[in-house]
Amino acid sequence: MKRTIYLFIVILLITGSCKQEKKSSIEGAWQLIETQSVTNGKVETVNPGAGSEFKTWTGNHFMFVGRWTENSKATDNYGFGTYTLDGKNNYAETILYHFNRPYEGQTIMMKLEYRNDTVFQIYHRLDSAGNPDEMIYSVEKYIRLK
Repeated sequence: MKRTIYLFIVILLITGSCKQEKKSSIEGAWQLIETQSVTNGKVETVNPGAGSEFKTWTGNHFMFVGRWTENSKATDNYGFGTYTLDGKNNYAETILYHFNRPYEGQTIMMKLEYRNDTVFQIYHRLDSAGNPDEMIYSVEKYIRLK
């Protein structure tokens, strides 16, 4: 009887100490469906087309890969790095590897907005005080892949 009780207590302690880590709502695979650039109030929208770029988030890493075609010229677009998500919307990417080498080693601050299975990644240029410049920013719109 004592053995059974001890065994039961050990099983309870083991199962009680095993907990699954809560995943971030951003984790998974996403497809880029639209980008917007705003400069001095002028909006330029680009629809990269079906299957052109994908981004994945897992743990604290992100990766994106795709191909853009502009004026008949194809450009491979890829990168990898780590990210932090403070709360639900304050997001930062530290770029470890990027097709445009000057981005490597940089940390880019952004905001995330969620609407159902759509996420908007918003990049603002910051002024000298670190406040976002509402006249110059970019938005990437992603949909979750199922």
